[in-house]
Amino acid sequence: MSDTSIPTRRASASDSLLQEKLVEEISQQPARLDELAQKLIALELAIPGIYVAALKLMQAYPQTQVLVWPLAVTIIFWFMALLLAFVSLFPKTYQVDPNLLRRHESANHEQPLSIEAFFSRSAAYKRRLLAVSCFLFFAGIVSADFSVL
Repeated sequence: MSDTSIPTRRASASDSLLQEKLVEEISQQPARLDELAQKLIALELAIPGIYVAALKLMQAYPQTQVLVWPLAVTIIFWFMALLLAFVSLFPKTYQVDPNLLRRHESANHEQPLSIEAFFSRSAAYKRRLLAVSCFLFFAGIVSADFSVL
């Protein structure tokens, strides 16, 4: 190792702004996913209501046949999708060291998280739940198509 110092310079105003916006973006991800979950819940409540209304209207036509199994699968998919969207809104507790901004993540999960890791893990947890919720909701829409002949 040599004892020579490496010359550095101050970050420019644009570099500082970019760094600030990155930190802001990381910290706002969980809140944005909460907004997405709220909109998804509204959609997941509205579509089944419209579907039930359409089923009621189709009862006027005797040639229309509703199959029980696909309808049951549809209801299960939609219920599970709604449940996952609600679960994503409830906060999950993490052990966080408020004095540690960031650290290189190790395999040791017993250590408290850094502040940056807290925001990242919280967003990843919500993102996984909402992705599965969207998939289940879409699967419910597909199975709803098979429930009416």
